Amino acid sequence: MAGQEALFQQGLELLTKLTDGKVYLCKAAGSTITGTANVVTEEFSGPHPAGNAGTHIHFLDPVSQKKTVWSIGYQDVVAVAKLFTTGHLSVERVVALAGPQVEKPSLVRTRLGADLNELTAGKLRTGKNRVISGSVWKGFAANGPLAYLSRYANQISVLLEGDKREFMGWVVPGTEKFSVLNMFASKLNPAKRFNFTTTTNGSERAMVPVGQFEELMPLDILPTQLMRALVTGDIVLAMQLGCLELDEEDVALCSFACTGKYEYGPILRDNLTRIEKEA
Repeated sequence: MAGQEALFQQGLELLTKLTDGKVYLCKAAGSTITGTANVVTEEFSGPHPAGNAGTHIHFLDPVSQKKTVWSIGYQDVVAVAKLFTTGHLSVERVVALAGPQVEKPSLVRTRLGADLNELTAGKLRTGKNRVISGSVWKGFAANGPLAYLSRYANQISVLLEGDKREFMGWVVPGTEKFSVLNMFASKLNPAKRFNFTTTTNGSERAMVPVGQFEELMPLDILPTQLMRALVTGDIVLAMQLGCLELDEEDVALCSFACTGKYEYGPILRDNLTRIEKEA
């Protein structure tokens, strides 16, 4: 955003002309980014998912089956301003190249659809790596024809493939293992940082409600009951519990913390597709 503050404000003002509703600028608490007179500025603080659009919408202007709210990223706001002021569509992106397998995490100036094989060449640590177009919460594995910077990606993540099985790993104290629950000795050092891999540390099993979702979900919903409704395909109950306010990124932490190893993002999408067709 450095050097593009004026374009950002122009883009915000243009957005107010495209809607009869309110336009919100959601930013981190204490951020120096400013809006315009016609834009409502709101601040959010705290860890992920404080920066998710779904979190902002939930608290500022909740959606429903008959109400739609649109969100737009800050780089697209600048692109809107460039389109209206120059007549050219800007596809430039500044993305973060990060992850435990990146030698020197950095910001990279590139374009939408860029070849991620070229962008990451010579910048990764040795090993069997998984390059992700986007964040680990919502991105996809960038392999073969999918090795490109996706439309809404603001980062490129790289993790080591966790395809090595550990013999009787559940017996060891787990000083090098992360756990949301107090299952491993690593919890004795809450400041410890971990190099995560792609391993799920186990296979899919029964979903057991032990309260981990409630610890991670900032939205005013019943996450355990909602996740169970999604898994069972009960779209009526899922709608009553608030699934229409969510997308894949909003339930990513639930997937991360799930003892049953469920991927709630794709499950949510399947249910939303059914609702679109049937409800």
